Order: sequence, then C-alpha cells, then structure tokens
Amino acid sequence: MSDIVAAGRYLRGSLGANESAWNEAVAEIGLVRAAVTVIYVLQLYDDDVSSGEGRIKNPGGYFRAMARLVKAGKIDLSVELLAMRRRRMS
Repeated sequence: MSDIVAAGRYLRGSLGANESAWNEAVAEIGLVRAAVTVIYVLQLYDDDVSSGEGRIKNPGGYFRAMARLVKAGKIDLSVELLAMRRRRMS
C-alpha cells in the first residue's frame, strides 16, 4: 500500500491538483483511497487526451470532484477500476 500512496502523492502534481485538494481528499476519504483516486483520474485523463475527445479540461478539478463523489458514496472506486480494466481488455 505504501507504493500506491507514494505514487498517488507524487502523481498529484501531474494532474495539476493543488496540495489543498490532496489534503482535502486524504481527510475525507483516507490516504489510500486518495492515492487510488489520483491514479484513476490520471489514467482517465490520459485516455481522454489519447482519444482526442478532450472532455477533461481541468484534471486537478476533476480529481477534487471525484474525491467528493467517492466520499458521498456516489462513486465506488473498486467498481470503477474494474470497469476500466474491462474496457482496456476489450
């Protein structure tokens, strides 16, 4: 788990997410889920850019919003990660 947390903490900057967004996510959903959310959003953003769709305009803001949805129970990260895996395998 420490590798995931280290990766999430490091990659936060790649999203352009402020330190305050990271701190808010850690306080609200925990260290590991915050890190997984960073990695998940970074992959979504990379997929979005690669496809040319350009739907994610502000990945840092997207991270903050996603963390809030996780906290509210509107997003289940494990379900989303499995769905992402299925999409990539097909």
